[in-house]
Amino acid sequence: MLAAQRTYIVAIATFIIVATLSFYAFRDQSVFVVARITRPSSNPTLRDTVASLFASIKHDPSATGYVDPSGTYYEGGSETIWTKPLSKKVLIVDIDTRVPTGENELLNPERLDWENLKTEDAGLVSNSIMNHYLYAMVHGYDYKFYQARDMKDHYNTWILPHVLRELIPKYQFVIVMDADVTIAHPDVPFEWMFNRWGIKQHTSIALPWDTEEIRDEGSISLDSKGMRVLNTGLVVAQNSSTTLELLDAWRDCTSETRYKGCARWRYEWSHEQRAFSEYIRYDFNKTPETIVTIPCDDAVGWPGFRQDMLSRPGTANKDISDCNGNFVRHYTTMGKTRVKDASAFSVMQMFSDALQKSILANPSEVWYKEPEKKTKMPKEQPDEVREDDQSKPDADVVLIER
Repeated sequence: MLAAQRTYIVAIATFIIVATLSFYAFRDQSVFVVARITRPSSNPTLRDTVASLFASIKHDPSATGYVDPSGTYYEGGSETIWTKPLSKKVLIVDIDTRVPTGENELLNPERLDWENLKTEDAGLVSNSIMNHYLYAMVHGYDYKFYQARDMKDHYNTWILPHVLRELIPKYQFVIVMDADVTIAHPDVPFEWMFNRWGIKQHTSIALPWDTEEIRDEGSISLDSKGMRVLNTGLVVAQNSSTTLELLDAWRDCTSETRYKGCARWRYEWSHEQRAFSEYIRYDFNKTPETIVTIPCDDAVGWPGFRQDMLSRPGTANKDISDCNGNFVRHYTTMGKTRVKDASAFSVMQMFSDALQKSILANPSEVWYKEPEKKTKMPKEQPDEVREDDQSKPDADVVLIER
């Protein structure tokens, strides 16, 4: 009877011990399982990772100014209209008939060799997709590469107005940039630039002033009314009934149902850009802010643009505007070979800023300072005395006791 009781007690004790050990052994696992159930996917997307990585360096849209890495200060807008991120209400789109699916191009499934990425044609498109897509992820915007078909009886740049008209109903803003355009400071959101440029809630479209080039016969950058033309390398369109009508008119300009003489710009330079400057901006500028002109210095050219352009052969006795692409850099004509390096520099600046902020916020994690070692002073030692120098009675001297 006693043996049976002992066996029963041992069995209960064993159960309690095993149950206790199981609780501690699998406690974290149970929490993990619950977490997996409540959070279906623990693997962040690239978009989530990029947004999180650069969250600490994003410039505040409502800030009164911006200081670039060189220390140059840029003022914000006189009115702060856009104070919060618009996120997916904004679409950044690259529109192109060139498709980067060839050798060492972005949409080819083979691994990309960045060092040997080409800087012309579809290689340029590869670069623009990477630069613009990364910028969109940093700020939470939507992004698309729109593979357009060739235009019938038109120069292919005429794809711009009809694609804009197709996309704008789904967004508040659609922003189009040419393949040779890069974002100079990826930490600065478009909302801050909107404030700087004076884009309001009722603005339909915004484009930068083109560079003005002076030749022997005078300026070649003016429309038929003598006003400087606008550049379509950057187009910011805001969804409204006025914008839809404007895009319809621009898209159909060469039909001449509304604008007589527009058909000449089907192939004549500068195509849809010149058509906009000749007709659309005069017809739809219902208020000073319906069509906003962006400073050339902010959205065309690159640092040193004027000097570079004037150094070309055959430019004696000519001049051109000094537009430095403070925020959006447009590497026109001879500048296209610089696009890849410009993109790389802007990305490395972002990484540098993010790494610096991380280290300074948590210095103890990566910054070890060797403690100062206190030098112990040696104890004072008596002067060394040679044995033969010690005071001894001279052997030849006889001491006389008194």
